[in-house]
Amino acid sequence: GTCGATKMKILAVIGVHEEFGKKSYGYNIWQCLKKNFYTYMNDNDIRNVYHHLNDLNSLGYIQKCPDLSDDVKQCYRMTESGYELKEKFAPFTNILGNCDLLK
Repeated sequence: GTCGATKMKILAVIGVHEEFGKKSYGYNIWQCLKKNFYTYMNDNDIRNVYHHLNDLNSLGYIQKCPDLSDDVKQCYRMTESGYELKEKFAPFTNILGNCDLLK
C-alpha cells in the first residue's frame, strides 16, 4: 500500500480526533471524510475506508487499540511512525481544524 491523499486524510482525521480526545472508528472516520472532503459519498464506500485502515495498520502508521474498542467497533490510533508523517497530512488537518468535526 502506498500513502496517497486518501490515507493522508484518514491520518489527519485520526490525529485530530486524538488531539480532542475523541476515539476513531471506521464509521466516524468515514463520516468525517464524507463531510469534510466529499470523499466516499456512497454508503457502500465505507469498505474502502476499512481497506485504507488495514493498509495504514500494516504500514505501521496506525494501530488497533483493543483497550478502547468495544464489541461492535474497532478503535484506531496513530503510532509514532504515523505522527512522523504529520507534515504530509498537515494540509488536511488544517481543513479539519476549521470545521465542526467534534459536534
